[in-house]
Amino acid sequence: MNTSFFLCSLFLCCSFWAIGQKSEIIYLTNASFEDAPRAGWAPRGWIDCGHAGESPPDVQPNGGFRVTKAAYEGSTYIGLVTRDNNTWERVAQRLTNPIKGGECYNFSLHLARSDTYISSTKKNPNDLVNFERGVTIRIWGGNSSCSYEQLLATSPEVKHFDWRSYSFKLNPTKDYNYICIEAYYKKPTMFPYNGNILVDNASEISSCDIPIEEPPGPDIIAKVDPDKTPKPDKRINERPDPNDKKDPPVDPDPKTENTTVQETNKGSFSSDIKASELEVGDILQVENLYFPADESIITNNSERVLLQLVYFLKKYPNISIEIGGHTNMLPPPAYCDKLSNARAKNVAQYLVKNGIAEKRITYKGYGKNKPLDESGTNLAKKRNQRVEVKITGK
Repeated sequence: MNTSFFLCSLFLCCSFWAIGQKSEIIYLTNASFEDAPRAGWAPRGWIDCGHAGESPPDVQPNGGFRVTKAAYEGSTYIGLVTRDNNTWERVAQRLTNPIKGGECYNFSLHLARSDTYISSTKKNPNDLVNFERGVTIRIWGGNSSCSYEQLLATSPEVKHFDWRSYSFKLNPTKDYNYICIEAYYKKPTMFPYNGNILVDNASEISSCDIPIEEPPGPDIIAKVDPDKTPKPDKRINERPDPNDKKDPPVDPDPKTENTTVQETNKGSFSSDIKASELEVGDILQVENLYFPADESIITNNSERVLLQLVYFLKKYPNISIEIGGHTNMLPPPAYCDKLSNARAKNVAQYLVKNGIAEKRITYKGYGKNKPLDESGTNLAKKRNQRVEVKITGK
């Protein structure tokens, strides 16, 4: 074999392999810090890495410390403080896959400050103090639960009270299995001080090579206009009420209302599927997306699956989809229609809240009108109770 040809082939293979490695998406557990609101408690999925003898961070808004700001994503967020005794709060978690040394990653958080964060201090245990000053967020990489091996990014001082998105570039010099998010004093500062910061809506960690649908501005901060920020639907994750007659109808796309489109079952959805392999009318079943019985709640396990769909839609911004909800054959038809519509609606809202343009997403509950298996077995019940994605535009 020609030596030059062999070396060129080897180089190309290695290059394609490296590109494939960079395209990996790393998902965080409980990225929106959801938990029962309470003081001194790290949200589920996160580890308290604060200083010995000090209380853990707080799941807010819990009414304590006079923090009342509504969450940006979901129902709760985490509140972190710095203290005048040179201690501060931080949380960490193990990543689903390590971030790789020598590569670049995108990561973002929504940050704000509370105008009131009232508490006593170790220096003045009998007095209440407002932890009112702005602080920064520092992001660390490490290889144990509370190790701080490399400072990966630091935000500017957060002084504003509205939620704003901060985007970071992470450039690890070695592989790290853990990420740590900590509050820290603005630098330079002469003395430690009492400050607070609110953290919500952590993004997935993605390769810098993956295009972002709506890239942030040129600086580290991408501001969000609080008056234009979409408010979460208060009915999301509610159990459907059979007596509720006010559920909004699903409006068909006027471009396709009178057009017959051949529907083709393309099997299971995968984030690796390419847009070039799909046509309008193709249907993909979203595997491992389950709901509790008679509920439309999106569970933690389902979030991981839906984040793959978010990644797919961000990768192919011209794709539009319909979310179709389906139930098993047991309950009455009206109830099945209602439940399947609530589930499809919650999935659609999840996609929108994670950055997918609303105009690209429609939803519809099919109830038990399109079963995959009518045998009546337990396996049939599981197959029929599903969520599907139908390509409606590309």
